[in-house]
Amino acid sequence: MLSNSNILVIALASQAHYLKININSLRGLRLDISYQFAANFADLLTERRHLQLMQQFYFFSKLLLFLFVFSFFASSAEAQILNIERARLQRDSANYFTGSAGLNFSMYNRNAGRDNPNNFLQLTFTGDIGYFSRRHAYMLLNNYDYILVNFSSRETRNTVASNGFTHFRINLHRKQKLSYELFVQLQNDQARGLDLRTLSGAGVRIALLRNDAVQLYAGTGLMHEHETWKDPDRDGVFQTSDLLKSTNYTSIRAKLNDLVSTSAIVYYQTGYDKAISRLRNRLSGDVGFDVKIYGKLSLRTNFNFTFEDEPIVPVTKFIYSINNGFKYEFQ
Repeated sequence: MLSNSNILVIALASQAHYLKININSLRGLRLDISYQFAANFADLLTERRHLQLMQQFYFFSKLLLFLFVFSFFASSAEAQILNIERARLQRDSANYFTGSAGLNFSMYNRNAGRDNPNNFLQLTFTGDIGYFSRRHAYMLLNNYDYILVNFSSRETRNTVASNGFTHFRINLHRKQKLSYELFVQLQNDQARGLDLRTLSGAGVRIALLRNDAVQLYAGTGLMHEHETWKDPDRDGVFQTSDLLKSTNYTSIRAKLNDLVSTSAIVYYQTGYDKAISRLRNRLSGDVGFDVKIYGKLSLRTNFNFTFEDEPIVPVTKFIYSINNGFKYEFQ
């Protein structure tokens, strides 16, 4: 027979074994609960990631649809406005190149009679490059438009107009609040009758606001402008103008979020012309929106305009342009 002490030992051993089994069961349950929680959390993260991707896809789908429809139904006219902020880039480093190249496509028409509309097919190329040293900046901006007129008519589809500009600008002591600028420009616009425009000048540039999100500047200076225009009312007759002008601008660059940025500039230029005994005033502007698609490739929408109260020859005083296209940045 078993003694009381032996019975007690057997009972304690059985209880210990039971506790061991329960502890292992609890450990297994805890591991199962932990695994289930981790699996549920991973599923939640996956669902959230899918939701974010769907939201981004929905945003880009609406944007692309809007720009596609806008590019075909927006009215467009030639207005070459220099946006000197295109080649600038805010960096603390120095001795680097930066730039961008863009290609736009436009198709629109103008009424030349009840049953005789003029159709236009336009290709626009922009190419900007800048070199930024420790103290100064050097920028070369280029724009060229090729316009095929009446492309739907076999008789007149070969009528071609072309226009463009080249602008070179130096910004001295670019990092200071008050810096200095020198610039020259060469331009023509056959569609409007501008055979040649040359200008050269100098001015000051004031940094009104500079941070990571927004850069706001204002500039003022003097320039000499030479223009040769074809008179639309007299065949073979050209009108010329040589004026000393005040040139003034306000510009802004802003990063709206990680995908969207904008740059805008408004010019006011005026000069006294003895031929008409009054000032010739010009107001012009350029606004661009860039939406990143992938890497350095962006979708760009651009609007610019020009208003002249006293044009050299009788041409349309207010002109504007709306363009959509792609831009590739290199730096």
